[in-house]
Amino acid sequence: MTISLLSVALAVAAGVSYAVLDLLRKRLTTNLGALALLVWLALAPVPLFAVAAFVGGWHLESSYWMPGLISIGVNVVANLAFLRALETAPLGLTVPLLSLTPVFASVMSIWVLGELPSILQWVGIGSVVVGAFALNYDPGDGATLQAVWRSLTREKGSMLMIVTALGWSITPPFDKLAAEASGTYEHGMLLNLGVALATLAVVAIRGELASLRLERSDLRLLTGSAVVSFVALVVLLEAYAVVWVGFVETVRRAVNSAL
Repeated sequence: MTISLLSVALAVAAGVSYAVLDLLRKRLTTNLGALALLVWLALAPVPLFAVAAFVGGWHLESSYWMPGLISIGVNVVANLAFLRALETAPLGLTVPLLSLTPVFASVMSIWVLGELPSILQWVGIGSVVVGAFALNYDPGDGATLQAVWRSLTREKGSMLMIVTALGWSITPPFDKLAAEASGTYEHGMLLNLGVALATLAVVAIRGELASLRLERSDLRLLTGSAVVSFVALVVLLEAYAVVWVGFVETVRRAVNSAL
């Protein structure tokens, strides 16, 4: 796949959309715990995806289920780690660590999709990762590997965000395969519904259904999050369809970190 103006525009738009979504999710952590928040964030955009999928003509091949279920399962773990990180650390220090995702995603894409970046493209990916580390590095700690590691893990949420980065690097190749076997809207609906139901089951097993109660202020934020989440995932899946996954993740995380 060649890098076109359309692919760059879609990747940048995905980065901006997810940056806005991060801010909305951060505000929602004030009144909701990680599990309850994940249930609502995943469930809220489902009606939008459902309407779009059925209006466009429902399409789902049998080959969807393997990559689709992998994406759902890993997304549950990654999203829980992400929301917990938002509760425990500053957004500006932890979210840049998601810039590690392009490296992991590019490696996964080689294995799952056969998408091999060029040397120049690896340099670009590496530059984004170095920038992520630089944002967390304190020169006062020294220039050794141990000092870099200490600065990276100083915030409680940093390690959780690295777990998130690893999880969200596993899902893009499988999201691409799932969307190819269904459609953007179909996969978006099933992905969000699957994450919501899986997390809801955990909440029910723990006897914490009361934690799902929403405040009136949460409803406004959740509505906004639903719209932004819908747009962000649609743009992201469309970007995957026109260019290699590693490029999309690199641009998206660079934009996300900058904002």
